[in-house]
Amino acid sequence: MTETPEAGEIDLDDSALSRRLKAISDCVRAVAAPVTRDLDRREADALLRSYLEPGCFPEAVRRLAAGHLLVLVGEQETGKRLGAIALLSRMSLADGTITVLSPAGTAAELLACTAYEPGRAYLLHDWIAVSTDRTELVDLARKLAELGSYLVITRNGAPSHSVEVERPWSAPDPGELFDLCLRTYGVGPQASETVARARDTALILPTPAEVVRLAARLVQDEPPPGSPAQAEPPGEGVVAAWFDTKPPLHEVRTAAALVFLQGVAAPVFRQQFVRLERIWQAHERRGTRPVDGRHPLLGAQEGRMAFLVPHHREQVLAELVARYGYWLWQPLREWVRSLALEGPAVSGRASAGVALLAAYSLTEVEREFLEAWAQGLAVEQLAAGETLSYMCADDTLAPEALRLALDWSADPGDPRAVAAAVALGGGLAVRYPADSLRRLRELASHGGPVAGVARAGLPVAGRPRDA
Repeated sequence: MTETPEAGEIDLDDSALSRRLKAISDCVRAVAAPVTRDLDRREADALLRSYLEPGCFPEAVRRLAAGHLLVLVGEQETGKRLGAIALLSRMSLADGTITVLSPAGTAAELLACTAYEPGRAYLLHDWIAVSTDRTELVDLARKLAELGSYLVITRNGAPSHSVEVERPWSAPDPGELFDLCLRTYGVGPQASETVARARDTALILPTPAEVVRLAARLVQDEPPPGSPAQAEPPGEGVVAAWFDTKPPLHEVRTAAALVFLQGVAAPVFRQQFVRLERIWQAHERRGTRPVDGRHPLLGAQEGRMAFLVPHHREQVLAELVARYGYWLWQPLREWVRSLALEGPAVSGRASAGVALLAAYSLTEVEREFLEAWAQGLAVEQLAAGETLSYMCADDTLAPEALRLALDWSADPGDPRAVAAAVALGGGLAVRYPADSLRRLRELASHGGPVAGVARAGLPVAGRPRDA
Protein backbone atom coordinates (compact mmCIF):
# COMPACT_ATOMS: atom_id res chain seq x y z
CA MET A 1 0.00 0.00 0.00
CA THR A 2 1.15 3.56 -0.59
CA GLU A 3 1.22 6.57 1.70
CA THR A 4 -1.25 8.35 -0.60
CA PRO A 5 -3.90 5.80 -1.55
CA GLU A 6 -5.41 5.77 -5.00
CA ALA A 7 -9.13 6.37 -5.36
CA GLY A 8 -11.00 3.48 -3.81
CA GLU A 9 -7.97 2.15 -1.93
CA ILE A 10 -8.19 1.46 1.77
CA ASP A 11 -6.15 4.07 3.62
CA LEU A 12 -4.03 1.67 5.68
CA ASP A 13 -0.51 0.49 5.07
CA ASP A 14 0.15 -3.22 4.65
CA SER A 15 1.15 -3.83 8.26
CA ALA A 16 -1.79 -1.88 9.71
CA LEU A 17 -4.29 -3.69 7.51
CA SER A 18 -2.67 -7.05 8.30
CA ARG A 19 -2.99 -6.31 12.03
CA ARG A 20 -6.66 -5.44 11.58
CA LEU A 21 -7.32 -8.62 9.60
CA LYS A 22 -5.46 -10.67 12.19
CA ALA A 23 -7.55 -9.14 15.00
CA ILE A 24 -10.77 -10.10 13.20
CA SER A 25 -9.54 -13.61 12.40
CA ASP A 26 -8.51 -14.09 16.05
CA CYS A 27 -12.00 -13.02 17.12
CA VAL A 28 -13.56 -15.64 14.83
CA ARG A 29 -10.95 -18.28 15.75
CA ALA A 30 -11.88 -17.88 19.44
CA VAL A 31 -15.41 -19.16 18.78
CA ALA A 32 -15.18 -21.26 15.60
CA ALA A 33 -12.95 -23.92 14.08
CA PRO A 34 -12.03 -24.48 10.42
CA VAL A 35 -14.88 -26.05 8.47
CA THR A 36 -12.59 -27.97 6.13
CA ARG A 37 -10.85 -30.44 8.44
CA ASP A 38 -10.93 -33.98 9.76
CA LEU A 39 -13.65 -34.79 12.27
CA ASP A 40 -12.58 -37.68 14.49
CA ARG A 41 -14.92 -40.25 15.99
CA ARG A 42 -14.85 -38.73 19.48
CA GLU A 43 -15.88 -35.29 18.20
CA ALA A 44 -18.57 -36.80 15.99
CA ASP A 45 -20.00 -38.75 18.93
CA ALA A 46 -20.06 -35.60 21.03
CA LEU A 47 -21.98 -33.74 18.32
CA LEU A 48 -24.48 -36.58 18.09
CA ARG A 49 -25.00 -36.76 21.86
CA SER A 50 -28.39 -35.06 21.65
CA TYR A 51 -29.22 -35.94 18.03
CA LEU A 52 -32.72 -37.18 17.22
CA GLU A 53 -33.20 -39.05 13.97
CA PRO A 54 -36.05 -37.63 11.85
CA GLY A 55 -38.56 -39.84 10.07
CA CYS A 56 -36.59 -39.71 6.81
CA PHE A 57 -33.45 -41.13 8.43
CA PRO A 58 -33.90 -44.91 7.89
CA GLU A 59 -34.48 -44.53 4.15
CA ALA A 60 -31.45 -42.24 3.92
CA VAL A 61 -29.28 -44.87 5.61
CA ARG A 62 -30.42 -47.46 3.07
CA ARG A 63 -29.76 -45.19 0.09
CA LEU A 64 -26.32 -44.11 1.30
CA ALA A 65 -25.26 -47.69 1.99
CA ALA A 66 -26.35 -48.73 -1.50
CA GLY A 67 -25.20 -45.69 -3.48
CA HIS A 68 -22.19 -44.34 -1.48
CA LEU A 69 -23.25 -40.75 -2.33
CA LEU A 70 -26.23 -38.88 -0.93
CA VAL A 71 -27.25 -35.22 -1.23
CA LEU A 72 -29.55 -34.08 1.58
CA VAL A 73 -31.72 -31.18 0.46
CA GLY A 74 -34.05 -29.12 2.62
CA GLU A 75 -34.73 -25.87 4.40
CA GLN A 76 -31.95 -24.06 6.20
CA GLU A 77 -31.16 -25.22 9.76
CA THR A 78 -33.20 -28.43 9.64
CA GLY A 79 -30.37 -30.55 11.03
CA LYS A 80 -28.83 -31.61 7.73
CA ARG A 81 -25.23 -31.36 9.00
CA LEU A 82 -25.78 -33.55 12.05
CA GLY A 83 -27.93 -35.82 9.92
CA ALA A 84 -25.03 -36.25 7.50
CA ILE A 85 -22.63 -37.05 10.35
CA ALA A 86 -25.10 -39.55 11.80
CA LEU A 87 -25.54 -41.21 8.41
CA LEU A 88 -21.79 -41.53 7.84
CA SER A 89 -21.40 -42.94 11.35
CA ARG A 90 -23.72 -45.80 10.33
CA MET A 91 -21.53 -46.88 7.42
CA SER A 92 -18.93 -49.65 7.50
CA LEU A 93 -15.62 -47.78 7.28
CA ALA A 94 -11.94 -48.59 7.50
CA ASP A 95 -11.39 -45.30 9.36
CA GLY A 96 -13.96 -43.55 11.58
CA THR A 97 -12.61 -40.09 10.75
CA ILE A 98 -14.89 -37.87 8.64
CA THR A 99 -13.11 -35.53 6.22
CA VAL A 100 -15.05 -32.29 5.73
CA LEU A 101 -14.70 -30.82 2.23
CA SER A 102 -15.07 -27.23 1.04
CA PRO A 103 -18.62 -26.19 0.08
CA ALA A 104 -17.17 -24.24 -2.86
CA GLY A 105 -16.21 -27.33 -4.85
CA THR A 106 -18.17 -27.95 -8.05
CA ALA A 107 -19.43 -31.39 -9.06
CA ALA A 108 -16.60 -31.57 -11.61
CA GLU A 109 -14.01 -30.69 -8.95
CA LEU A 110 -15.44 -33.24 -6.53
CA LEU A 111 -15.13 -35.86 -9.23
CA ALA A 112 -11.75 -35.02 -10.75
CA CYS A 113 -9.82 -32.94 -8.21
CA THR A 114 -10.55 -34.54 -4.82
CA ALA A 115 -8.26 -37.31 -3.58
CA TYR A 116 -10.55 -39.89 -1.94
CA GLU A 117 -9.04 -42.69 0.10
CA PRO A 118 -10.48 -46.21 0.35
CA GLY A 119 -12.94 -46.89 3.17
CA ARG A 120 -13.22 -43.27 4.26
CA ALA A 121 -16.16 -40.95 5.05
CA TYR A 122 -16.52 -37.48 3.53
CA LEU A 123 -18.90 -34.63 4.30
CA LEU A 124 -19.65 -31.48 2.30
CA HIS A 125 -22.05 -29.21 4.21
CA ASP A 126 -24.03 -26.28 2.76
CA TRP A 127 -22.93 -26.82 -0.83
CA ILE A 128 -22.83 -23.45 -2.57
CA ALA A 129 -22.31 -24.71 -6.13
CA VAL A 130 -24.51 -22.77 -8.55
CA SER A 131 -25.70 -25.91 -10.32
CA THR A 132 -25.30 -29.65 -10.06
CA ASP A 133 -24.59 -31.97 -12.97
CA ARG A 134 -26.45 -35.26 -12.81
CA THR A 135 -23.90 -37.16 -14.91
CA GLU A 136 -20.95 -35.99 -12.81
CA LEU A 137 -22.75 -36.91 -9.59
CA VAL A 138 -23.55 -40.37 -10.92
CA ASP A 139 -19.90 -40.80 -11.93
CA LEU A 140 -18.82 -39.58 -8.50
CA ALA A 141 -21.07 -42.15 -6.80
CA ARG A 142 -19.54 -44.88 -8.95
CA LYS A 143 -16.02 -43.72 -8.04
CA LEU A 144 -16.82 -43.75 -4.33
CA ALA A 145 -18.38 -47.21 -4.58
CA GLU A 146 -15.22 -48.57 -6.18
CA LEU A 147 -13.21 -47.23 -3.23
CA GLY A 148 -15.70 -48.36 -0.59
CA SER A 149 -15.98 -44.73 0.55
CA TYR A 150 -19.00 -42.57 1.32
CA LEU A 151 -19.84 -38.90 0.76
CA VAL A 152 -22.83 -36.99 2.10
CA ILE A 153 -23.51 -33.51 0.71
CA THR A 154 -26.05 -31.08 2.14
CA ARG A 155 -27.56 -28.08 0.42
CA ASN A 156 -30.46 -25.70 0.99
CA GLY A 157 -33.46 -25.64 -1.31
CA ALA A 158 -35.66 -28.25 -2.97
CA PRO A 159 -34.45 -31.55 -4.42
CA SER A 160 -34.24 -32.02 -8.17
CA HIS A 161 -36.42 -34.80 -9.54
CA SER A 162 -33.79 -35.57 -12.18
CA VAL A 163 -30.93 -36.20 -9.72
CA GLU A 164 -31.46 -39.57 -8.09
CA VAL A 165 -28.77 -39.10 -5.42
CA GLU A 166 -30.71 -36.20 -3.86
CA ARG A 167 -33.08 -36.83 -0.99
CA PRO A 168 -35.43 -34.39 0.80
CA TRP A 169 -34.57 -33.80 4.46
CA SER A 170 -36.83 -32.75 7.31
CA ALA A 171 -36.38 -31.72 10.93
CA PRO A 172 -37.18 -34.05 13.85
CA ASP A 173 -40.19 -33.47 16.09
CA PRO A 174 -39.29 -30.43 18.28
CA GLY A 175 -41.01 -31.77 21.40
CA GLU A 176 -39.20 -35.09 21.21
CA LEU A 177 -35.92 -33.31 20.54
CA PHE A 178 -36.45 -31.05 23.56
CA ASP A 179 -37.14 -34.09 25.78
CA LEU A 180 -34.01 -35.85 24.46
CA CYS A 181 -31.87 -32.79 25.18
CA LEU A 182 -33.12 -32.58 28.76
CA ARG A 183 -32.37 -36.28 29.31
CA THR A 184 -28.91 -35.73 27.83
CA TYR A 185 -28.35 -32.84 30.25
CA GLY A 186 -29.53 -34.99 33.17
CA VAL A 187 -32.91 -33.37 33.77
CA GLY A 188 -35.31 -36.03 35.03
CA PRO A 189 -39.03 -36.51 34.39
CA GLN A 190 -40.00 -34.41 37.44
CA ALA A 191 -40.26 -31.34 35.21
CA SER A 192 -40.94 -28.01 36.89
CA GLU A 193 -43.48 -25.52 35.65
CA THR A 194 -40.62 -23.63 33.98
CA VAL A 195 -39.60 -26.75 32.05
CA ALA A 196 -43.19 -27.34 30.96
CA ARG A 197 -43.50 -23.77 29.68
CA ALA A 198 -40.19 -24.09 27.88
CA ARG A 199 -41.37 -27.29 26.16
CA ASP A 200 -44.43 -25.43 24.89
CA THR A 201 -42.07 -22.82 23.49
CA ALA A 202 -39.93 -25.51 21.85
CA LEU A 203 -42.94 -26.77 19.89
CA ILE A 204 -43.14 -23.51 17.92
CA LEU A 205 -39.43 -22.89 17.38
CA PRO A 206 -38.50 -22.96 13.68
CA THR A 207 -35.26 -24.97 13.80
CA PRO A 208 -33.73 -27.88 15.76
CA ALA A 209 -30.75 -25.69 16.65
CA GLU A 210 -33.03 -23.26 18.49
CA VAL A 211 -34.66 -26.14 20.38
CA VAL A 212 -31.23 -27.38 21.49
CA ARG A 213 -30.19 -23.86 22.54
CA LEU A 214 -33.42 -23.41 24.51
CA ALA A 215 -32.85 -26.66 26.39
CA ALA A 216 -29.23 -25.73 27.12
CA ARG A 217 -30.20 -22.30 28.46
CA LEU A 218 -32.95 -23.86 30.53
CA VAL A 219 -30.53 -26.28 32.17
CA GLN A 220 -28.16 -23.41 32.97
CA ASP A 221 -30.96 -21.29 34.45
CA GLU A 222 -32.97 -24.05 36.17
CA PRO A 223 -32.40 -23.99 39.97
CA PRO A 224 -32.34 -27.19 42.04
CA PRO A 225 -35.74 -28.88 42.57
CA GLY A 226 -37.67 -27.42 45.51
CA SER A 227 -35.72 -24.15 45.67
CA PRO A 228 -37.77 -20.92 46.09
CA ALA A 229 -36.64 -19.61 42.72
CA GLN A 230 -37.72 -22.70 40.82
CA ALA A 231 -40.93 -21.16 39.53
CA GLU A 232 -39.20 -18.07 38.16
CA PRO A 233 -39.00 -17.87 34.34
CA PRO A 234 -35.57 -18.24 32.72
CA GLY A 235 -33.60 -15.07 32.04
CA GLU A 236 -34.43 -14.81 28.33
CA GLY A 237 -38.02 -13.82 29.20
CA VAL A 238 -36.90 -10.44 30.54
CA VAL A 239 -36.38 -8.94 27.08
CA ALA A 240 -39.69 -10.17 25.67
CA ALA A 241 -41.49 -8.96 28.79
CA TRP A 242 -39.99 -5.48 28.36
CA PHE A 243 -41.13 -5.31 24.75
CA ASP A 244 -44.58 -6.53 25.82
CA THR A 245 -44.96 -3.32 27.86
CA LYS A 246 -44.79 -1.36 24.57
CA PRO A 247 -41.93 0.88 25.74
CA PRO A 248 -41.50 4.40 24.32
CA LEU A 249 -39.99 4.37 20.85
CA HIS A 250 -36.95 6.40 21.89
CA GLU A 251 -36.09 3.62 24.39
CA VAL A 252 -36.57 1.03 21.63
CA ARG A 253 -34.26 3.04 19.35
CA THR A 254 -31.69 3.25 22.14
CA ALA A 255 -31.65 -0.53 22.50
CA ALA A 256 -31.57 -0.94 18.72
CA ALA A 257 -28.61 1.42 18.45
CA LEU A 258 -26.65 -0.56 21.02
CA VAL A 259 -27.14 -3.77 19.03
CA PHE A 260 -24.91 -2.18 16.38
CA LEU A 261 -22.56 -0.31 18.74
CA GLN A 262 -22.09 -2.77 21.61
CA GLY A 263 -18.96 -1.90 23.57
CA VAL A 264 -18.20 1.60 22.28
CA ALA A 265 -17.23 4.33 24.73
CA ALA A 266 -20.26 5.96 26.32
CA PRO A 267 -19.58 9.45 24.86
CA VAL A 268 -19.21 7.92 21.38
CA PHE A 269 -22.49 6.08 21.78
CA ARG A 270 -24.30 9.25 22.82
CA GLN A 271 -22.81 11.11 19.85
CA GLN A 272 -23.86 8.41 17.39
CA PHE A 273 -27.31 8.08 18.97
CA VAL A 274 -27.89 11.79 18.40
CA ARG A 275 -27.15 11.15 14.71
CA LEU A 276 -29.72 8.35 14.70
CA GLU A 277 -32.29 10.63 16.29
CA ARG A 278 -31.68 13.26 13.62
CA ILE A 279 -32.18 10.70 10.88
CA TRP A 280 -35.35 9.49 12.61
CA GLN A 281 -36.52 13.09 12.96
CA ALA A 282 -36.06 13.64 9.23
CA HIS A 283 -38.31 10.63 8.57
CA GLU A 284 -40.91 11.39 11.25
CA ARG A 285 -40.70 15.20 11.44
CA ARG A 286 -40.54 15.05 15.22
CA GLY A 287 -38.10 16.29 17.85
CA THR A 288 -35.19 14.16 19.06
CA ARG A 289 -34.75 12.55 22.46
CA PRO A 290 -31.09 12.23 23.52
CA VAL A 291 -30.10 9.06 25.39
CA ASP A 292 -30.01 9.79 29.13
CA GLY A 293 -28.42 6.52 30.31
CA ARG A 294 -31.49 5.33 32.24
CA HIS A 295 -32.60 2.21 30.43
CA PRO A 296 -33.79 -1.14 31.84
CA LEU A 297 -31.66 -3.25 29.48
CA LEU A 298 -28.44 -1.31 28.98
CA GLY A 299 -25.98 1.02 30.64
CA ALA A 300 -22.37 2.12 30.90
CA GLN A 301 -19.92 -0.47 32.22
CA GLU A 302 -16.34 0.69 32.79
CA GLY A 303 -17.02 3.64 30.52
CA ARG A 304 -18.44 1.57 27.66
CA MET A 305 -22.05 1.06 26.65
CA ALA A 306 -23.26 -2.51 26.89
CA PHE A 307 -26.33 -4.62 27.58
CA LEU A 308 -26.57 -5.38 31.27
CA VAL A 309 -26.90 -9.09 30.39
CA PRO A 310 -24.62 -9.93 27.42
CA HIS A 311 -26.96 -12.35 25.63
CA HIS A 312 -29.73 -9.75 25.69
CA ARG A 313 -28.12 -8.22 22.61
CA GLU A 314 -29.21 -11.11 20.39
CA GLN A 315 -32.61 -11.29 22.09
CA VAL A 316 -33.26 -7.57 21.56
CA LEU A 317 -32.37 -7.97 17.89
CA ALA A 318 -34.76 -10.92 17.55
CA GLU A 319 -37.58 -8.87 19.11
CA LEU A 320 -36.84 -5.88 16.88
CA VAL A 321 -37.04 -8.07 13.78
CA ALA A 322 -40.25 -9.76 14.92
CA ARG A 323 -42.15 -6.74 16.27
CA TYR A 324 -41.16 -3.66 14.26
CA GLY A 325 -41.37 -2.68 10.62
CA TYR A 326 -40.64 0.22 8.32
CA TRP A 327 -41.03 3.08 10.82
CA LEU A 328 -38.22 1.76 13.00
CA TRP A 329 -36.06 -0.07 10.49
CA GLN A 330 -35.91 2.44 7.64
CA PRO A 331 -34.11 5.19 9.62
CA LEU A 332 -32.16 2.53 11.53
CA ARG A 333 -30.83 1.01 8.27
CA GLU A 334 -29.83 4.44 6.99
CA TRP A 335 -27.99 5.17 10.23
CA VAL A 336 -26.21 1.81 10.35
CA ARG A 337 -24.99 2.23 6.76
CA SER A 338 -23.55 5.62 7.72
CA LEU A 339 -21.57 4.12 10.62
CA ALA A 340 -18.99 2.80 8.13
CA LEU A 341 -17.87 6.41 7.68
CA GLU A 342 -17.44 7.12 11.42
CA GLY A 343 -13.98 5.66 12.04
CA PRO A 344 -12.69 2.13 12.71
CA ALA A 345 -13.91 1.84 16.32
CA VAL A 346 -17.50 2.58 15.28
CA SER A 347 -17.35 0.85 11.90
CA GLY A 348 -16.07 -2.40 13.35
CA ARG A 349 -18.85 -2.56 15.93
CA ALA A 350 -21.43 -1.85 13.23
CA SER A 351 -20.06 -4.65 11.05
CA ALA A 352 -20.38 -7.11 13.94
CA GLY A 353 -23.98 -5.98 14.51
CA VAL A 354 -24.90 -6.37 10.85
CA ALA A 355 -23.42 -9.89 10.94
CA LEU A 356 -25.81 -10.69 13.82
CA LEU A 357 -28.70 -9.32 11.78
CA ALA A 358 -27.77 -11.63 8.90
CA ALA A 359 -28.83 -14.61 11.02
CA TYR A 360 -32.40 -13.27 10.93
CA SER A 361 -32.55 -11.80 7.44
CA LEU A 362 -29.61 -12.60 5.17
CA THR A 363 -31.38 -11.33 2.06
CA GLU A 364 -32.00 -7.93 3.65
CA VAL A 365 -28.43 -7.68 4.93
CA GLU A 366 -27.05 -8.55 1.52
CA ARG A 367 -29.27 -6.00 -0.23
CA GLU A 368 -29.33 -3.13 2.28
CA PHE A 369 -25.79 -3.28 3.69
CA LEU A 370 -23.31 -5.60 2.02
CA GLU A 371 -23.93 -4.64 -1.61
CA ALA A 372 -24.15 -0.93 -0.76
CA TRP A 373 -20.93 -0.97 1.27
CA ALA A 374 -19.00 -3.25 -1.10
CA GLN A 375 -19.61 -0.88 -4.01
CA GLY A 376 -18.97 2.27 -1.99
CA LEU A 377 -15.98 4.11 -0.60
CA ALA A 378 -12.88 2.31 0.63
CA VAL A 379 -13.96 2.44 4.28
CA GLU A 380 -17.35 1.05 3.30
CA GLN A 381 -15.68 -1.79 1.41
CA LEU A 382 -13.73 -2.51 4.57
CA ALA A 383 -16.98 -2.59 6.56
CA ALA A 384 -18.51 -5.04 4.07
CA GLY A 385 -15.47 -7.32 4.30
CA GLU A 386 -15.48 -7.19 8.09
CA THR A 387 -19.18 -8.06 8.14
CA LEU A 388 -18.50 -11.16 6.03
CA SER A 389 -15.69 -12.00 8.46
CA TYR A 390 -17.93 -11.75 11.51
CA MET A 391 -20.58 -13.86 9.75
CA CYS A 392 -17.98 -16.64 9.77
CA ALA A 393 -18.49 -17.05 13.53
CA ASP A 394 -21.91 -18.56 12.73
CA ASP A 395 -21.89 -22.06 11.23
CA THR A 396 -24.95 -21.30 9.11
CA LEU A 397 -23.70 -17.95 7.81
CA ALA A 398 -20.09 -18.97 7.13
CA PRO A 399 -20.81 -20.73 3.80
CA GLU A 400 -22.94 -17.76 2.73
CA ALA A 401 -20.01 -15.44 3.47
CA LEU A 402 -17.76 -17.69 1.39
CA ARG A 403 -20.28 -17.70 -1.46
CA LEU A 404 -20.45 -13.91 -1.53
CA ALA A 405 -16.67 -13.44 -1.28
CA LEU A 406 -15.97 -15.86 -4.13
CA ASP A 407 -18.68 -14.25 -6.26
CA TRP A 408 -17.44 -10.71 -5.62
CA SER A 409 -13.83 -11.62 -6.29
CA ALA A 410 -14.42 -13.61 -9.49
CA ASP A 411 -13.55 -10.40 -11.39
CA PRO A 412 -10.60 -8.58 -9.72
CA GLY A 413 -11.79 -5.36 -11.34
CA ASP A 414 -15.15 -5.52 -9.56
CA PRO A 415 -15.09 -2.95 -6.72
CA ARG A 416 -16.63 -5.60 -4.48
CA ALA A 417 -13.46 -7.68 -4.87
CA VAL A 418 -11.76 -5.35 -2.35
CA ALA A 419 -14.39 -6.21 0.28
CA ALA A 420 -14.03 -9.88 -0.62
CA ALA A 421 -10.26 -9.71 -0.12
CA VAL A 422 -10.79 -8.25 3.36
CA ALA A 423 -13.04 -11.19 4.28
CA LEU A 424 -10.74 -13.77 2.69
CA GLY A 425 -7.88 -12.43 4.80
CA GLY A 426 -10.05 -12.30 7.93
CA GLY A 427 -12.80 -14.62 9.10
CA LEU A 428 -12.88 -16.74 5.95
CA ALA A 429 -9.20 -17.54 6.40
CA VAL A 430 -10.18 -19.23 9.67
CA ARG A 431 -13.17 -21.22 8.39
CA TYR A 432 -11.97 -22.02 4.85
CA PRO A 433 -8.18 -21.61 4.86
CA ALA A 434 -7.38 -23.38 1.57
CA ASP A 435 -10.12 -21.59 -0.41
CA SER A 436 -9.10 -18.23 1.05
CA LEU A 437 -5.39 -18.65 0.43
CA ARG A 438 -5.94 -19.77 -3.16
CA ARG A 439 -8.22 -16.83 -4.03
CA LEU A 440 -6.02 -14.28 -2.22
CA ARG A 441 -3.01 -15.40 -4.26
CA GLU A 442 -5.03 -14.92 -7.44
CA LEU A 443 -6.11 -11.42 -6.39
CA ALA A 444 -2.60 -10.45 -5.24
CA SER A 445 -1.28 -11.15 -8.75
CA HIS A 446 -3.49 -8.44 -10.25
CA GLY A 447 -3.02 -4.69 -10.09
CA GLY A 448 -5.24 -2.07 -8.51
CA PRO A 449 -6.57 -1.65 -4.96
CA VAL A 450 -7.56 -5.32 -4.59
CA ALA A 451 -3.95 -6.52 -4.97
CA GLY A 452 -2.73 -4.55 -1.96
CA VAL A 453 -5.57 -5.76 0.26
CA ALA A 454 -5.01 -9.34 -0.87
CA ARG A 455 -1.28 -9.13 -0.12
CA ALA A 456 -2.07 -7.82 3.37
CA GLY A 457 -4.35 -10.80 3.95
CA LEU A 458 -1.93 -13.47 2.75
CA PRO A 459 0.06 -13.69 6.02
CA VAL A 460 -3.21 -14.11 7.93
CA ALA A 461 -4.63 -16.73 5.57
CA GLY A 462 -1.32 -18.59 5.59
CA ARG A 463 -1.11 -18.87 9.38
CA PRO A 464 -0.91 -22.42 10.76
CA ARG A 465 -4.25 -23.56 12.18
CA ASP A 466 -2.88 -23.79 15.70
CA ALA A 467 -1.14 -20.39 15.55
